[in-house]
Amino acid sequence: MNKLRQIRKSKGLTLKQVAEDTGIAKNILHQYETEKREPKKETWIKLADYYCVPVSYLMGLPSGLVEYIDRLGNMTFEELHEAIIQWAEDRKIISPKNVSKQFMKVTEELGELAEGINKNDEDKTKDSLGDIMVTLIILAQDLNFDLLDCLNSAYRVIQNRKGKTINGVFVKESDLHE
Repeated sequence: MNKLRQIRKSKGLTLKQVAEDTGIAKNILHQYETEKREPKKETWIKLADYYCVPVSYLMGLPSGLVEYIDRLGNMTFEELHEAIIQWAEDRKIISPKNVSKQFMKVTEELGELAEGINKNDEDKTKDSLGDIMVTLIILAQDLNFDLLDCLNSAYRVIQNRKGKTINGVFVKESDLHE
């Protein structure tokens, strides 16, 4: 039996309930369960999140294959970027009306990063850096920007910049007062 159908039945849910909860049409869910149609990556993530199981479980991947894939590395930055946007859209977080609230989340995470660095707490620092990236991706979406485009633009500006590192801080050439 297909894992999607198996988990739905084990939770006592109907196709109609899952469709209403996830926003995926009932007939599409039926096609996924009968393997007449393959879900997109974002849909696998949405359904795994909905059922609170790993995507690999839903896809029916053998554990050996999952471990092999895990050893190869995690998702690319672009895949993570897309997954975070999908996650935020699924929770109705992304909205131009949320710009100021999302900006406050960014600054809140910056404060946690400062605390992690000041307390030399490696786990908190790492977690805060990740959280900052998530909040920035969502903020960029709220502003109708693609954070990857913003990053590319910033790199194009700095890639040939000349200057000097003073006390661990890079100072661009035009700001040097020598």
